[in-house]
Amino acid sequence: MTTAKWIAVACVLAVIQPPVKARVMFDIVRTDVSLSEWDSLLFTVHWPVTTCLIWKEGKPGHTCILPENHVWTIHGIWPNQDGKEGPFFCNRTWIFNPDQLGTLRPQLLKVWPNIHGNDTEDSLWKHEWEKHGTCAALDPKFGSEQLYFNQGIQWVKNYHITKILSQHMIVPSMSTRYNVTLIHKALKDVIGAIPSLSCEYDKDTGNIYLSEIRLCFQRDMVLVDCKHNQQLGAVQSVTNCPTNKLIIYPGKASFIKTSRQHKRMFHQKVHNHSKHNPK
Repeated sequence: MTTAKWIAVACVLAVIQPPVKARVMFDIVRTDVSLSEWDSLLFTVHWPVTTCLIWKEGKPGHTCILPENHVWTIHGIWPNQDGKEGPFFCNRTWIFNPDQLGTLRPQLLKVWPNIHGNDTEDSLWKHEWEKHGTCAALDPKFGSEQLYFNQGIQWVKNYHITKILSQHMIVPSMSTRYNVTLIHKALKDVIGAIPSLSCEYDKDTGNIYLSEIRLCFQRDMVLVDCKHNQQLGAVQSVTNCPTNKLIIYPGKASFIKTSRQHKRMFHQKVHNHSKHNPK
């Protein structure tokens, strides 16, 4: 075979069979979605006591690790598209590596802790990174574990939910109940944008617990109103909490007893009240 033909064959083989190194690099950067498939972010904080209540409700043997400081803690930073949840798990080869957190770990243990006592210390961070962080990382501003988790730390410092509520005399309690519209207004007035609020409903006791607060950001990280229906009103369209009933912002002391014990106490009070006040 002539030299010219050997060159031609080599070129064809190069097209058909790319170098091994190129294929490996492709595997590393492969993602399930394109860069353009998210346009906004939800920064979600949750109330640890309510998170604990729901965790214990799932199974009595579950334990909780409540933060020493009685504060709202981070649940996650979640990319969304067109007001819809997701994308999720954008790069399944990018497994969470706790060593990448470096000096952030002590701060994360305070502001982004795992409430579920039966799990490992890193389990929440692992879940949030692999489900949401790998999608946020499609944007260079979140292009590493350090950048993703550090942004959460910065936002929770900038928007101190616990302090905002307490300044408006909205404090954790099992005896005081609150109108969710007032909670929403307090947050909106200070933050300067419409937040989203979430509640958990206990069907056995009828109690409704304040659970999560979400702040909405554009992709460029500018704070904006969470999407709402103006015809319904700002509050009704950004919360599952009832606006015609009072809700509970539960205090830490309520979990000295398990949720089952709390329910028995609740029903005992109802029974005693009915016995002493017959219809």
